Amino acid sequence: MARIKHIALATQDPEATAKFYIDGLGLKEVGKLNSPTAEGYYLTDGYINLAILKFKYDDPATTEGQLRYTGIHHFGFKIEDMDEARAKIEGAGAVHRPYPGTEHMEARGNVEVKFSGPDGVTVDLSESGWAGAS
Repeated sequence: MARIKHIALATQDPEATAKFYIDGLGLKEVGKLNSPTAEGYYLTDGYINLAILKFKYDDPATTEGQLRYTGIHHFGFKIEDMDEARAKIEGAGAVHRPYPGTEHMEARGNVEVKFSGPDGVTVDLSESGWAGAS
């Protein structure tokens, strides 16, 4: 069974957004990123990872069929076997959604494969999980 381990918020001010969740809710910073796709922070409560992302261009900012530069952007599921999970999610109608910059994810410890679901919501699948999420 897949388990929710990752939620991403899009923002235009990653520093202020990260500070809000750190100061207001006690989340811990477990990583900072500056990739070709986005810049921001990885926070955690020790179980679920919260990515705070400022997207650098339109393609990765797109979810639910439109640009989303602020608000909840996508969520991720930790799975046991990528081939099996990919076959299952694509069999249910998901569309694989790679874009330039995703190849840099492995270098920062987040190996994920992106899909669009029936309403266009972006869903990540990962065998290894995300920084800070156990």
